[in-house]
Amino acid sequence: SIMKEKIIILTPVYNDWKNLTKLLAKINIIFKKTIKMKFDLIIVNDCSTENFNYQKLKLKKINKIILINLATNVGSQRALAIGLKHIDKNYKKNYKTIIIDSDGQDNPNGIIKMFEISKKKPKYSIVVNRGQRKESLWFKFCYEFYNVLIKLFAAKKLRFGNYSLLNFKHVKVISSKADLWSAFPPTIAKNIKKISFITIDREKRFSGESKMNFFGLLFHAFRVFSVLRYRIIISSIIYLLLGFVLFGDSEYVILFYLISTLIFLFNLGNFIMSFSNKFNFMNDSKKAKVSYY
Repeated sequence: SIMKEKIIILTPVYNDWKNLTKLLAKINIIFKKTIKMKFDLIIVNDCSTENFNYQKLKLKKINKIILINLATNVGSQRALAIGLKHIDKNYKKNYKTIIIDSDGQDNPNGIIKMFEISKKKPKYSIVVNRGQRKESLWFKFCYEFYNVLIKLFAAKKLRFGNYSLLNFKHVKVISSKADLWSAFPPTIAKNIKKISFITIDREKRFSGESKMNFFGLLFHAFRVFSVLRYRIIISSIIYLLLGFVLFGDSEYVILFYLISTLIFLFNLGNFIMSFSNKFNFMNDSKKAKVSYY
């Protein structure tokens, strides 16, 4: 008989315990009524300042709760990287990993959709493209501008976030990549061929304010660019050669050299960030403390 697949739900949390409790109640109903299975819950506690009684999270469909406590606040992308490394080390095969944010913006009903596709395409991982967003105007504008830059410099469409269902073979592939320490979406896009996309609208947070501000978004964009560094350097060279042919002898030559310098610094920054990530990923993974509930 075929060994039953294990289901793992991985979520990074920074002080969002109230929202996580609400989210898990909804997920519990989905697993009870539709999926009819139990799941292991892995919470990566990103050095939260608020205390929380984990026994409160004990729900019928939760097999066990694994809590990974981080010694420093590293942000959701890096918390996920540590969580995925833990999964790869402790689960051998025949499992599916669902990654979901703890604040309620990822609609948990999407899990049903992902499972339906996963049944038809078991060798695929499923990622969720973000449909309508319920964020402020400045955020939507910056997000669109960032997507244009990715298209121009990396020829990639990266409209998905963390929300996904991963095949265990794909967890193995990405958990060994230092790029995962920078950002999850581009690491998936760069290393995994068998991806199925679905689109789900982003919901409002259950409660509280979003922790993402302008500088947070900017830093996240730079980390994404550092993962796509080789594609960006190739397209940069093509654009600069084209620019030199068009503007090398024109009155815009100073502007051309100024833009060239900025593009060079941008690429240099990408490579520096990527080298520092390799070192940090190893270090911070070792410092994480694991508890079971």
